[in-house]
Amino acid sequence: MTAASSFSTKQLLQEMFSEMVIKKDASLISHYYHPDFLLETNGQKQDYTAFAEGHRKVYATDIVYEVRYDDDAWVETVDRIAARVWIKTERSNEPAVEFEVVLIATYLDQKIHRVWELTWPDWSQAKAFENYA
Repeated sequence: MTAASSFSTKQLLQEMFSEMVIKKDASLISHYYHPDFLLETNGQKQDYTAFAEGHRKVYATDIVYEVRYDDDAWVETVDRIAARVWIKTERSNEPAVEFEVVLIATYLDQKIHRVWELTWPDWSQAKAFENYA
């Protein structure tokens, strides 16, 4: 997506999940996330550095991700999106866990700039993410 007119917040969010999360490619964090990124998740706040470091640690494990979308729950504008997704994680030594995620994201310079999200269950309490911080 090089032309501003072809920029789609939905397309970029789905691409981020398929290219970065599912493939566990931490080198793409700077491609999808603005350097001034802030995340507010289940009452916790993270800046870009903490977010990137946590993802690098988790991606280095044997975790496997699957993502599916609620196609009826997208609200998209030119620089923001609200969505409902389910992210399923699985590691070889524990049962799979599926997280329901409701999120609002804003974009700056065609990168994810802010995210407010709630997850159920709370991802930060899951064993797969115990070394995230």
